[in-house]
Amino acid sequence: MNDKKPNPLPAPRAHGPRASLALLALAVLAGCATTARDPLGLPASLQGRAEVLRLDDPDLERAMAFNALKKPGDGGVLGVAVVRITQDVPVYRLWNGPGVRDANGNTNRLGGWWSADKPSGPVAQYRTDYEVCNTWNQLTWLASCTLRPGAVVVVGPGQSVSAQTCGDTSGQESYPANRRLWQIYVDQPWKRAAELSCPPESADVEVDPADVSKPRNPAAMARAVQ
Repeated sequence: MNDKKPNPLPAPRAHGPRASLALLALAVLAGCATTARDPLGLPASLQGRAEVLRLDDPDLERAMAFNALKKPGDGGVLGVAVVRITQDVPVYRLWNGPGVRDANGNTNRLGGWWSADKPSGPVAQYRTDYEVCNTWNQLTWLASCTLRPGAVVVVGPGQSVSAQTCGDTSGQESYPANRRLWQIYVDQPWKRAAELSCPPESADVEVDPADVSKPRNPAAMARAVQ
């Protein structure tokens, strides 16, 4: 999920092969998690809180679904639905923490990939569940934010990631697709504060690698709250 690095594709056009691929992707997605109770197949965390956009909806293109939809082995998601949020949706992202910055001095806190399911369990399992290469994200801190009504985002089940995509020359690190856990893609979230509302970075928590739902240092967290 987090920081899937393959180069983004350009914005889709209204016609041509990319439009055809979009229709195919939506058709594939429809078969991923459809149930009698939820004909659109959205996961429980989004049911009643989001509406799937029609292909002729003018908001569809601003989701930039082609930056999320990838072929097998490339990460991203294997099928897409573009949704408009209708009620507040808590979302979560594991990131590198404030001590890790790129050449421009930025952290990876506001990356594109999020989950509406609160992270839990060992970090190694989370990495497998959400297909996150070691070189993409250290998964050491947790940010908790909120998608606001009117936000337009991409959702879908995670695509597989190959060792080549991970940059692992030994060929050992790769991840299978996961149709069970859906991911949320927010294109350029740092430009969308009205849609993705986040507290100050000081509210984030360094997680316990044995269980990312827990703080690494509970005593320090308790002092910070006081």
